Amino acid sequence: MRRGWIEGYFGKYREIVLAVAFFLIFDLAVLVLNFLISFQIAEDATAVNLAGRQRMLSQRMTKALLLARQDVTAEGTAAASLDELAKTVQLFDTTLDGFRRGGTVSGGDGRPVRLDAVRTAQGVAILDEAAAIWRGYRERLEPLLGEAFTDAQLTAAVDAARAGNLRLLGLMNDLTTHLEESASSKAQRLRAVQTAGILLALLNFAFILQKFIRRLRDTDRRIEAAQRETAEILGTVKEGLFLLDRELRIGLLFSKSLPQILGHDVRPGMDFRAVLVALVPAAALRSAYDYIDLLLQDRVKESLVTELNPLARVEVRGADAGRKRVLSLQFNRAFVDGRISHLLVTVADVSAQAELEAQVADARSRARGEVEALLDLLQIDGATLADFLQATERKLLQVNDHLRSAGGSGDHRRAIAAVLRLVHSIKGDAAALRLSMFEDLAQQFEAQLIQLRDKGPVSGDDLIALPLPLDELFQRITLVRTLAQRVAAYQQTLAPAATDTAALADALEQLAQRIARDHGKQAKLVAELDALPSLPEPVQRELRDIAVQLLRNAVVHGIEPADERSRCAKAPTGIVYVGLKPLGDGQFDFVVRDDGRGLSVRRVRDALVRSGRYSEAQLDELSERQILMKLFESGVSTAEQVTRDAGHGIGLDLVLQKVQQLHARLRVSSQENGYTQFSLRFAP
Repeated sequence: MRRGWIEGYFGKYREIVLAVAFFLIFDLAVLVLNFLISFQIAEDATAVNLAGRQRMLSQRMTKALLLARQDVTAEGTAAASLDELAKTVQLFDTTLDGFRRGGTVSGGDGRPVRLDAVRTAQGVAILDEAAAIWRGYRERLEPLLGEAFTDAQLTAAVDAARAGNLRLLGLMNDLTTHLEESASSKAQRLRAVQTAGILLALLNFAFILQKFIRRLRDTDRRIEAAQRETAEILGTVKEGLFLLDRELRIGLLFSKSLPQILGHDVRPGMDFRAVLVALVPAAALRSAYDYIDLLLQDRVKESLVTELNPLARVEVRGADAGRKRVLSLQFNRAFVDGRISHLLVTVADVSAQAELEAQVADARSRARGEVEALLDLLQIDGATLADFLQATERKLLQVNDHLRSAGGSGDHRRAIAAVLRLVHSIKGDAAALRLSMFEDLAQQFEAQLIQLRDKGPVSGDDLIALPLPLDELFQRITLVRTLAQRVAAYQQTLAPAATDTAALADALEQLAQRIARDHGKQAKLVAELDALPSLPEPVQRELRDIAVQLLRNAVVHGIEPADERSRCAKAPTGIVYVGLKPLGDGQFDFVVRDDGRGLSVRRVRDALVRSGRYSEAQLDELSERQILMKLFESGVSTAEQVTRDAGHGIGLDLVLQKVQQLHARLRVSSQENGYTQFSLRFAP
């Protein structure tokens, strides 16, 4: 990846890079030549100094000889002159040999210096002639360098000095001049190289400058074009795009659609937190700030925190309160020099998608529930299911009659109360048989009716939407009836046949268990219904409805949670008894009893006051029994919250209606923290 970046970068600035490379090469070449020539000039300067010293040494040798002769003639000691002569001869000889062959010689300060051999033809000729003269001269001087010599040897040396000194001095002068000319030539060459290098550097700099200016001009044009394209993109893109810096401020550029999507005015440099406060619920703000802070930390990997985005799907507040808006805010890091500089934020209005997903999820949920409910049909006896469908259809027809009569008579509230009792009865029957498809539909229908009942005055327009759930229940009956016919052939194989009494007891037991689980309780049903088959079918149906409503009432309101029962020294599991017994005179006694907390006059008073039906003063005028009997009024419930099993104020109202239809006498007895019992005495 790095190699590809280098190749791309080199290709983009190839001309400038090459020009800079040539500039560096030129400078390096000039520096190398300067170093070499300067080094050579320094060596030539040393050689010139040594050549000049050779002239001086030839003079010193002659002077030392003459002084030595004078000292000998005067019969004095010539040791000092001879010692000077020996040093001078040695120094002249080694230096001359250094000029000819190269080597290390003693410099002017006595330190050894490196002397390169002279290679030019003129220099070699001078040195060869000087060496020839010096050989004869040195042969004459050699005896004087020992401890003893004769006057004749001294005289011969002096004569040789007189004969060869001037010539040797002239040759050393010529060598010095030649070396100075050679050094001057190299200096001129160095100046030429420097001049050429400077000219090339200036030309190369001019080339680089021209290329850079042209490149800069092209870059400016590209930047302007890119800005125009960016403005066009930001002006046409449907999503909201903007950059967010580390101080959570919106960048200078953002898409044209951003204010419209956010439903909020947006300005460059605006604090993004002000936008979030105006849009996002307060509960989500802290999580949003923490998530953005995580993204701005260099050590946190973006891929690990993407799933934590609390703004990936958020319902926002807007000017149009009637329209639900859902926005999706996605954050991606933008890097400069390997560090996070900004966050690129993409805002999309996904309201339609969210609505569609909700519809799909609802459809899937309903389909799954229907499949589960249809599978439950396989566990129900065919005759029991047929009775339920027939009874439900009959009740729905009565609902339809009530709705039609209400539209003509204008007595809407009474019609709603009658329909509520019928729908609640259907829900109870469905719950007893564990037919959740009917129970859920009846629950939804019931909730719609309760809203109308509690809203105050009801008009004919309020009843317009009620036929829709009614029709859906009719369709569900048709569907289940068709399916029941198809599985009837397999019913005997899937489940053994059961009597009506056993089927009802089992259904009530299952209902008690389900309600207890939903309310965090433990309950057990004890049923004695052997006398039920001896009653006419219409009476049996009414008793089944009453049993379902009173059973639901017993488990929800009577049976306590296990911990509360333990504090009252009761078993954790509450007992609900349902029994039907003949009395011997053509009458029957139907009893539903629970060993729960009993009826509380105080709780009933609170419920009545809470419902707004009665004031405290009105209730003070009633006896406790009269107050308890108010539970049978429509809309009265002691439940603290509304669930599918309680809180609607319909169950006991329905029971009272059924009791009246049976022409039965209803007795209610209760003991606080002991029991509650409902007894119906009737003659079929």
